[in-house]
Amino acid sequence: MKKLLSVFIALVICTGLIAPAYAADNDIHIDKTWCVLVSASPSVYETFAAGRLSEMLSEALGADIPVVSSAEDKYIAVGSASKADLTRTAENGYRITAAGGNVHIGGTGARGLQAGVYRFAEQFCKRKVYTSDIIELPEVKEIPVPAGTDVSYNPFFEYTDTDWKSPTNTEYSMANGLTGGTYRAIPDEAGGTVNYLGGFCHTMGTLCETAANADSHPEQLALHDGKRTADQPCLMNPDVLAVATKNVLALLKEKHNPDASLQIVSVTQNDNYNYCECEKCRAFEKAHGGVQSATMLNFVNQIADAVKAAGYNNVAIDTFAYQYTRSAPENIVPRDNVIVRLCTIECCFCHALDNPKCERNVKLMKDLKNWSAICRRIYIWDYTTNYANTCIVFPDFDVIQRNIQVFYENNVKGVYEEGNYYMSSCDTEFGELRSYMISKCLQNPYCDLESEENGFLRAYYGPGWENIKLVIDKHIEHAGGDDGHLSIGDSPYSSVNFTSAEVSAIDSAWASAYKAAETDMQKNNIRRSELSWRFWKASTDKSEFSLLNPERYNERQKLFDDLKAHGVQTISEGGYGDYLDCICVRYAPANEWNMYEADESGAQTRLFFGRILEALTPLLSAFGLWYKIFS
Repeated sequence: MKKLLSVFIALVICTGLIAPAYAADNDIHIDKTWCVLVSASPSVYETFAAGRLSEMLSEALGADIPVVSSAEDKYIAVGSASKADLTRTAENGYRITAAGGNVHIGGTGARGLQAGVYRFAEQFCKRKVYTSDIIELPEVKEIPVPAGTDVSYNPFFEYTDTDWKSPTNTEYSMANGLTGGTYRAIPDEAGGTVNYLGGFCHTMGTLCETAANADSHPEQLALHDGKRTADQPCLMNPDVLAVATKNVLALLKEKHNPDASLQIVSVTQNDNYNYCECEKCRAFEKAHGGVQSATMLNFVNQIADAVKAAGYNNVAIDTFAYQYTRSAPENIVPRDNVIVRLCTIECCFCHALDNPKCERNVKLMKDLKNWSAICRRIYIWDYTTNYANTCIVFPDFDVIQRNIQVFYENNVKGVYEEGNYYMSSCDTEFGELRSYMISKCLQNPYCDLESEENGFLRAYYGPGWENIKLVIDKHIEHAGGDDGHLSIGDSPYSSVNFTSAEVSAIDSAWASAYKAAETDMQKNNIRRSELSWRFWKASTDKSEFSLLNPERYNERQKLFDDLKAHGVQTISEGGYGDYLDCICVRYAPANEWNMYEADESGAQTRLFFGRILEALTPLLSAFGLWYKIFS
């Protein structure tokens, strides 16, 4: 019942096409004789939106569609020139209507109008921005707009961001509704972004100057396990609060934009567990539920009060509910200008977050609901890749949409989906697809995601795309290791597992997809994505990498060479170039290549015995007979 209600709410918020069947004779048909209408004195937002609409219409219709300030009919009115009623439209929302034989697009805030123009292009011109390089826009003689059209949209989230590859592109970001400024730079006239001023995360050390004060003021450092450490500050020390407040106000004085809809300052714990255990911190936490989030929230609230008192009304102070601060405190609530960013790092990613049978996620849901009860502005830091084995497929596709719906249904106002942010150095598997799926769900959590996914696969991989869909579905079906859960640091065996028959079927699917490909781009995309599958097999001794196959050594070398040829510089987070100097490529599973550089312990031993085994393998495998029989 709750899910049905959520879908109904979404339909109310994001109304699709409404066109009575009897009105078909009155449908609007936009052709090359039309124009884009703006007011005589358009704002910078209206000028940009009208210009982009003109460009997209001109491309679709194969003729110049001008922007004018006066027209009797055959126009698409933009901004203040339109008759779209925006009285019930939220900030940065839009409305598209058909009235009097013309089309009207209106929007609110800095981004609403531009978002409305891009929605018009997608829904009526069939323009799809799948990646920064793959943009589909059919050339037509006319663009039909049904009579009675009334499309309205209020943003589901005030902040949407991800760090995958394509979303850094401005055109991609605008077409697919991404608004975070950390990984994209959308011009102000195009609506700009929601920016974090200063650092994006783990800012406590810089703001509190703990390292600088380690010798002169050790009492400002966290007391952890009986020792003072510069890894975290003491949050109950008033001098620490004064230093952090001073630095936040100085940052705002330098970088604040009074015209922005929202700007954020991150006051977030350093990335370790060395929180303060002094008497004052312990006493305060004991009085507020016995959790470390109490001292953190108290600290951040006071900074937020100072920011508000200084007149920064469009600024919010952001802090983490992360690891030891994940659980909500008691008898203390965040200020209205405080953002609590809840992190899902401990969760399972092959079960939806609201799956009551997944014990990992049940704990997260409890924390989310507790924060939702006291916090006006919850943000989410979510995770969408395998950081320990990034080359293999991370089979989370089945939970992306439901998890984002869960966020929306629990008072979340902003979502950051962290992924393979080093994709330029490790671009295998389905990163571009996941980027697109995330973006569309952040734009509308209740979209027809299967249709969006199929459209992407068709455009990206070509006529054999259904074979790729089969590969993805198989990974979803078998996600999770022996314990039935999927983590962001799983081994290849723990992430997904297949029988020999299933491996053979997936091998055939990749081959069929490549055979059906029509362009060099499609073939390259297939071969690059297939690297993830080959890497998994080379890590688990499957198929051509089987221990029974005397050619497995050459196959490992070929995979290694292909990874380098495709620009893969790392196979895990933080290990740039770590596998490139491996001396045991032929003799070690692929996921262990970063362990066997020439000077690493055990590398020479593995190399020595590996060469002996390679020489003996033809005899041991009866010159490949066992492999041919059992494969």
